[in-house]
Amino acid sequence: MKSLISDVIGLVGFGLLTAGVYLQLGVAPALMISGGLLLAGALAIARRGARAS
Repeated sequence: MKSLISDVIGLVGFGLLTAGVYLQLGVAPALMISGGLLLAGALAIARRGARAS
């Protein structure tokens, strides 16, 4: 249950960050920044998963 709550909080935070960038800079920068953050997060999770096993 803790994992679900932290995942939901992370997704909401990421959504708010993307919305703020969109409102400040427009669509293209918001998509590029969001994509970069998602890629960095996926790489961090993959590295952590590789070390855990």
